[in-house]
Amino acid sequence: MQKPIVLRSIQRFITAGKRLPIYLGIFVTIFVLWLQIGAPAVVNDFVARLEYLVYDQRLSVMPRSSVPAENKIVIVDLDERSLQAEGQYPWNRIRVGRLVEKLKDNGVLVVGFDITFAEPDRDIRDLLEPIDLDTLSSEFIQTLEAIEPQINSDQYFADVMSRDVDVILAINFTQQTDATYNELPPSIVDIGAGLARRVTVPDMTGYTGNIKILQDAALGNGSMNQEPDADGIVRRVPLVVRYGSNLYPTLSLEMIRVYNFLENYELVTQSYGQLEVVTALRIGDGAGAFLIPTDGRGQVNVPYVGTSSLNSNEFFRYISATDVLRDNLSPVEQAALENSLVLVGTSAPGLGDNRSMPLGAVYPGVEVHANMLNALLSSIAATALAVDSGDASTASVFSTFQRSTAIFFPYKPDWSSGATFVIILVFGLGMSTLFPILGAASMAVTAGGLIAASIWVNFQLWDVYKLDFPLVLLLLLIVLVTGTDMIYGFLAESQTRKTIKGMFDQYVPQAHIDFILADPDNYSFEGKSKELTVLFSDIRSFTTISEGLDAIQLKKLLNDFFTPITGIIFDHSGTIDKYVGDMVMAFWGAPIDDDEHRSHAILAALEMLDQVEALKPEFREQGFPEVNVGIGINTGVMNVGDMGSTYRRSYTVLGDAVNLGSRLESLTKFYGIKLLVGEDTVNDLDEFLLRRIDKVKVKGKGKVVNCYQPMCLLAAADDSLRQRVNAYHEALDCYYARDWDGAQQKLQTLLEEEPNTLLYQIYLDRTHEHKNADLPPDWDGSFTHRNK
Repeated sequence: MQKPIVLRSIQRFITAGKRLPIYLGIFVTIFVLWLQIGAPAVVNDFVARLEYLVYDQRLSVMPRSSVPAENKIVIVDLDERSLQAEGQYPWNRIRVGRLVEKLKDNGVLVVGFDITFAEPDRDIRDLLEPIDLDTLSSEFIQTLEAIEPQINSDQYFADVMSRDVDVILAINFTQQTDATYNELPPSIVDIGAGLARRVTVPDMTGYTGNIKILQDAALGNGSMNQEPDADGIVRRVPLVVRYGSNLYPTLSLEMIRVYNFLENYELVTQSYGQLEVVTALRIGDGAGAFLIPTDGRGQVNVPYVGTSSLNSNEFFRYISATDVLRDNLSPVEQAALENSLVLVGTSAPGLGDNRSMPLGAVYPGVEVHANMLNALLSSIAATALAVDSGDASTASVFSTFQRSTAIFFPYKPDWSSGATFVIILVFGLGMSTLFPILGAASMAVTAGGLIAASIWVNFQLWDVYKLDFPLVLLLLLIVLVTGTDMIYGFLAESQTRKTIKGMFDQYVPQAHIDFILADPDNYSFEGKSKELTVLFSDIRSFTTISEGLDAIQLKKLLNDFFTPITGIIFDHSGTIDKYVGDMVMAFWGAPIDDDEHRSHAILAALEMLDQVEALKPEFREQGFPEVNVGIGINTGVMNVGDMGSTYRRSYTVLGDAVNLGSRLESLTKFYGIKLLVGEDTVNDLDEFLLRRIDKVKVKGKGKVVNCYQPMCLLAAADDSLRQRVNAYHEALDCYYARDWDGAQQKLQTLLEEEPNTLLYQIYLDRTHEHKNADLPPDWDGSFTHRNK
């Protein structure tokens, strides 16, 4: 027996109130956190691919980097036309050297080859290999030995690089094999060997370098690696890679180093135990140094400026290599080459250097380097000096440069995983707590708002700060928590609706039922005291009207009258208390809280008066007598709740403030007006044009009550109405100041202008009476009404 009792107690605890959906939301949050930190590889790969889709969409819709005019970057393309004109690739190194010479002649500053020269070029002895040289004459052999150094193509290319233009060669690192070709140059990244082994940069197991004669002649060497993501698209490029205990920069970074006469780079790291997590790369030193923020692996997102410029030259100018070799350049191409940085690569499909990028399926790999180079140049505010094309040398181009204030490389900071964990945790706990108290519509709107806000913030972090934050798991959390609470709410809704309908439908207007059903725990029909506003509306001379109509006509008149009047009350968030004959009673502020209950009641009353005027011609056409109403409104603390007996109950309001509202309605006929409200209703309401009516003492009460007539919305009042009200208030001020002559004069003037205004006549009569009376010193101008 004990076990079922314990289980029932646990079940009651879990399901009481909103505990179960809260627990479900917390479970979903834990599940999403598990996806981030402990999910299987197949799940991680799926989430990563979703992040790639978000990344690509963000890149396509958000503003992208531009290519400033001063960033002169040209791609010399070993395209199909060049291959047809100059012969199949690889080209003889003499031809490659001549290409560099031609680039130098056109004023190029730095040349970066997106090509490796891993094997010696075939020389004359390779060509003569099928021939037995011993069979040739000694004279030929001597001539061959004499001219061989002069026609050595590798030496020729090396000499051109040494004397003419700054050249950067590419190294092709790999993680697929441990094979190595040629020797690597010394590392120029400023970091110790021990620290280099601990930094979190991509580890390479093999490489293909350049032959030594070319490597030694080049001014720099950089990694050409562009590792695609799992879906084959190039989105990120490592600024540095590690082989053994040495670090090597990417090709574009090395071109910038040479371009700006820098000696080395410096990694900026953050220690986490035995690891040194890369946070940025510092280029240069002193006042000219600038940082490039990176992710924890030393990678940056490629700052693509758009789709490929191969056929359009929209962002980067492509020049065919054969046009450079044959001096077949247009004036525009010559101008583009002068004082430029040139990347030599290939777009020829047969040479296999095309990539996929977020904005296009086919994208030359060399143009990826161009995008990197553009962002690096934009990171430096440089002052270019004119360089004579006959003596181009980067040594004379720049004398000063300074740090740019903008960030041009999107990157994923090393702390993004921790920040994402905290954001998911906070969002999950917040939604788990908040969503169970929201209705389905509010929950959907809130979830939609959270999704929109998350996307907007994520995209803004990208646009403004170039931060690449993950988004998929956060969106998944919002969708899962919302879906869980929606399903829970749907399963519980049917029973809840039946309960609420049975409890509230006989007391609360239908317009409020949906609000209560959306949040049933927040509403109670038990008695309580709170500030409310009550309205009484009564048809004038109803006894006379009813005597002239039979029962069917009277029923139709009341139905046609109360239907639009009730609709107006509902439209302004009111609750119908009861109908008593020709009287309707309504109140604001319960069962649904309404901070604007006073304003809503007055707006409803003004619209009711307009509706009565609109009904008059309709009633006249049906043969009904003219209908007029008086409306009284008061605000105060009232008792509200489900009151009555076991046989019949009613949701109603009671209290002195309610009684005063009823008495104000009865006083409208005395003053000849249609609407009268108490002072507590209009205090601090400045949206209405109010006319002071009187200071009254109602029967049975000694307290003076200031009452007012709302004329209309202040914005709708014309100048004439404002002037009349102000003139009346001036007369009233004279009256209360016992300036009988001044009051009489002003009231008489007003009465002449509006002879049918009973209010003016009332105060004229009182003025005449008080003028000849001996008033007590404590006379406060109030009037005591003896009748209810």
